[in-house]
Amino acid sequence: MFKKDQNDQTPSRHPQPAPAASGKQQTAPRSGGSAVIGPSITVKGDVSGEEDLVIQGRVEGTVSLAQHNVTIGPTGKVTADIRGKMVIVEGEVHGDLKAQEQIVLRHTAKVEGSISAPRVALEDGAVFRGGIEMDSASKIGKENQPAKAAAVSGNGRDKGGATAAPPAGTGGKSLPV
Repeated sequence: MFKKDQNDQTPSRHPQPAPAASGKQQTAPRSGGSAVIGPSITVKGDVSGEEDLVIQGRVEGTVSLAQHNVTIGPTGKVTADIRGKMVIVEGEVHGDLKAQEQIVLRHTAKVEGSISAPRVALEDGAVFRGGIEMDSASKIGKENQPAKAAAVSGNGRDKGGATAAPPAGTGGKSLPV
């Protein structure tokens, strides 16, 4: 009933890339998904790339995806410093976390290390040991403001007024600030 024209060809399973125009390199289109390090995978070394990453296995070294999201899944165990646009931790991390936008520690997270991001969220139940630095634009301008000193009397209570410690040669008298 239907005849196949001999000039018709079935599409190849491996399409040939189009030639690059005038020396420009073509890049593979982004799939919009995430790369996944599965639960049975162990990576030792530096991890970097140009897509989001989900870690379900083990990583030892560094993870640098500054323009992309990094998620440590519930089975993920990471001994590395992690840099990302947004970092979400559901598993275990031993290392410093730095994000350009936000760090989220889910209730199953166990983190030991420093955290640095403009926004930080710790869910109830998350285990965290380390320091948090929330570096946002609001810090600008505060760096040049002098800190006020509070005077403390001999009994350790604040007197309410600020006074400077007596300089040498003043006979022990306090000077008002």
